[in-house]
Amino acid sequence: MVQVYVTEIPIHSRGAKEQSEWAHRLLYKALERQYPEVCQPVLLARAPKGKPFLLEYPGIHINLSHSGGYAACAIGERPVGIDVECWRNRRHRELVVKKFHLKEQKAYRAAEESQRGPLFHNLWVLKESFMKAEGSGLLIPLDTFYMEEIGKGMGRVIQHQNNKDYYYKLYSVRDKEFSLGVCSEEMDFCKEPTWILL
Repeated sequence: MVQVYVTEIPIHSRGAKEQSEWAHRLLYKALERQYPEVCQPVLLARAPKGKPFLLEYPGIHINLSHSGGYAACAIGERPVGIDVECWRNRRHRELVVKKFHLKEQKAYRAAEESQRGPLFHNLWVLKESFMKAEGSGLLIPLDTFYMEEIGKGMGRVIQHQNNKDYYYKLYSVRDKEFSLGVCSEEMDFCKEPTWILL
């Protein structure tokens, strides 16, 4: 089962470098909690396209993300990707949506104006989480895959990058204005993210 962990980043630590450090601290704490047998400090390496992995533990798959005041990580037994994105007004949102799959463009245009901002961020975190799980990152054109049944918050990724099945889950956290999406070859996801105080 894919486990998801989230933490809040203090306001004085929200530069890009500090956010990355908080995401790594979260990962180490989550690994300590989920896999107490894993020796700390854990050696992280990067695949040729930049995806992080645990050098000494190839059966444990991880991924990290951070945005604004939040850091998140996902841990699973199969390749996994995660993305967190704080909601903000994106000036070029319409231009980005034009690069999405036609089914996602249609869903976006059908949404009420007040729902388009959150829907955009939800679509974005799911797309990015898939690209990270697959391992190619932003090299995958955004219009070549889509999330089946986006309205349900979980489902299958329809893609032709490879012959693997990918599944996604969108988490909503009450009273928080961010989107959190996870994608994996595993189809079982934790019900809710675990918040860890660092």
